[in-house]
Amino acid sequence: MQILNSNLGFCNSGKPILWVSEQKIIPPRPWNPESYQENDYRYWYDKEYAGWNIEKINTPLSPGDGPNQKKIICLLPGHHPYHNAYERGMKETATAFGINLSFRYSDWDDEEQQYQVEESIKEKPDLIILVPENSKSSTVWYKNINAAGIPVVASNLMPDDEGFRYILTWTGPDDWGQFRKLATVFAERMNYKGGYCIISHIPGCSAYYARIWGIMTELHRIAPAMKLLAIESTNLNTEETYKVAAQWLNKFGDDLKGIVSADDNLVQLGINKALNAEGRDDIVKVANGSTRIGIRMLKEGKLDAITFQSAELDGALPIQVAVDWFNGLKVPPVRYLPIYILTKENVEEFVFNYNTPEEIDLDYLFKLINECNYGGVETFFDSIYEQFSSTGVLTIEYFKGFTIELLSNLLNVVKNNKLPEKEIIGDYETIFKKLFNQQTMEKTLLWLKEVSLNIISEIKRNNDKPPTLIQQIVDFVDKNYHEPMSLKVISNTFNLSAAYLGRLFKEETGECFSKYLNELRIEEAKKLLISTPEKANRIALEVGYSDSNYFYNTFKKYTGMYPSEYLELRNNQ
Repeated sequence: MQILNSNLGFCNSGKPILWVSEQKIIPPRPWNPESYQENDYRYWYDKEYAGWNIEKINTPLSPGDGPNQKKIICLLPGHHPYHNAYERGMKETATAFGINLSFRYSDWDDEEQQYQVEESIKEKPDLIILVPENSKSSTVWYKNINAAGIPVVASNLMPDDEGFRYILTWTGPDDWGQFRKLATVFAERMNYKGGYCIISHIPGCSAYYARIWGIMTELHRIAPAMKLLAIESTNLNTEETYKVAAQWLNKFGDDLKGIVSADDNLVQLGINKALNAEGRDDIVKVANGSTRIGIRMLKEGKLDAITFQSAELDGALPIQVAVDWFNGLKVPPVRYLPIYILTKENVEEFVFNYNTPEEIDLDYLFKLINECNYGGVETFFDSIYEQFSSTGVLTIEYFKGFTIELLSNLLNVVKNNKLPEKEIIGDYETIFKKLFNQQTMEKTLLWLKEVSLNIISEIKRNNDKPPTLIQQIVDFVDKNYHEPMSLKVISNTFNLSAAYLGRLFKEETGECFSKYLNELRIEEAKKLLISTPEKANRIALEVGYSDSNYFYNTFKKYTGMYPSEYLELRNNQ
């Protein structure tokens, strides 16, 4: 797992933001997109924003009980380096959330994938993830899965409009957004002028249109002096690409200044082979993808820019959607991968800055809270944000794990300080949903800081109040547990009836008086057994038991062993 940051990828400063639920802004649909010219971005509205305005049918309700032990089946079209990496990313994310995940490969056979869909439905999993080879065929499969009441997530290959009606969501790269951003870098490298050619994706798929018209419409808008010379698909084949690129170089000569490729691997190898044969090192080259080959070519100067598209992240994304849905959260109709453009100038920092942030001392935070140090807590959270922001890539697993641990410990601080839980954190069932619903890393940390500061305010308020009678009684027990003690003795001391005192004590501590006292004494006895050479019968007296036999039996009741057994066990550890 490499990166899981934000639906917007990176903020303007290049710093990562948390990928939770923030989505691409969807503009209103033009009244009649087809009334515009093809080189106008508005013409392609229905393809660029496919899936966003489709009315869903028979959408299953979330169980709202979390992802742990849920069964998910992922159907993949065949073995391919991209799909192998996709599977790795999916496996790692599923394992992190305790999901039982299995895969089915159809070896690029529509009939076999249809059979696998039917068999998967019979198994009644909690969710199906489908990566089809054919968009049109998949519509019937989505419909059948939906009719069986099984939630389905479409991934990687975008469905047609009808297919979108039956799925929870589609996950994959924002090809249109990526190629618009790639067009900006391409235009800059071309000095906003000159002829260019495009090697397209396989005709008919959603990536085909995005990787042609995404860049063409953007260049028409920002660099009208740039001229498209030719477009051709080579079916992502190296030798076919070599032949086409060689023909272009011969036909257009010095008029050809740049080439856009739908793939940074096999296709780009073919392009570079043709350029090397002609000795053309003046061509600006940009491509889709971020394979190891593409990244290496970028670093060597054989490519000028590529889009970031991690196959591992592509596989992790549908699992994140599934996790959100199992947790009862609302999932959008489309969940994109982040958009980022890699160049020779930033690739080293980006690719090799996958380090986990330095270990964060949460005990120090809780010390600041208990000391009511407002300024210290503010500084603590500010420093965390700076640390996370300076990390080139921050995994969602790390960030979620960190925030869950932090919030869980804040809840313990609330309990340990006997603060009014409802007023500070509300309902335990919704507090973690509030955590996951924060839109960005910055908002998540701000929310946790606010919770921390509210806890300080309550602690301070409690400290400023004189202790209540029952608090005085509990403090008395905590300090004098080693003395002869009973409800009757304490009730006489504080001038209360024993029955009333017993009720008050249980309301305050959650335990009856005798259990509270015995647990206090036994805990102290355990410490003395380990830290002193004194015999058990002597320790019994020191912690308040006048009868050593009663002490032995009580010790076993609360620890499961006699004092001698406990001491032997600790000495052997």
